[in-house]
Amino acid sequence: MAGYDEAPNIENVPEDLLAEAAAGLQSDTDADVLAEAAEILTAERVTLGLVDRFAAAQRPVTMTLRSGCRVEGSVQDVGDRVVVLTGVDGAEQCIAIASVVTVRGLPSSLSIEPILNQTQRGQGVRRPAVGALTWGSYLRAEPASVAHVILIDGTTITGRLALVGADHVDLLVADGAVTTCTLSSISRVIRQPSRSQRDGMRRTPESGRTSG
Repeated sequence: MAGYDEAPNIENVPEDLLAEAAAGLQSDTDADVLAEAAEILTAERVTLGLVDRFAAAQRPVTMTLRSGCRVEGSVQDVGDRVVVLTGVDGAEQCIAIASVVTVRGLPSSLSIEPILNQTQRGQGVRRPAVGALTWGSYLRAEPASVAHVILIDGTTITGRLALVGADHVDLLVADGAVTTCTLSSISRVIRQPSRSQRDGMRRTPESGRTSG
């Protein structure tokens, strides 16, 4: 007669009991992975910024701005303080993130599946890349182009970009005068596409729409 302290012979253990024991071990492992993933997700979301979510956007987004207008388009570039959208007509809008009130269509940028994969590999979650875009770099990209500059009070100034300084921009308006705007006062800038860009869009139309 076998003693109570003898180990059971695994060959005599029914297969269903072995399967149940294996499933229990797997369940415990999955629970640990999920718990770790939840902790990472919580920690990441605490420090998640709006620019991170803009950088992860793959579909058109819709914003409402402090002026009350609604803007819709596909995210083309993102900086710490500005985001560029492109509408279906190809017009670009560079928008001050500080002027954004609400946004629809943003992804969470973090989902449970990639977190699980990263956790199982013992790595952290990678954030979307945010570029070095600024008002200055955007406005200097196409010198002498016509732009509609909308200020935070709703005023719109249309003219050619004449000079872009460290904290201001000069616009050559229709009557030949030069109007200087501080960059901190700008809510958004609308720039129409060039003829070559419009021709390219006719061949390969983009998704998105912009409304004033």
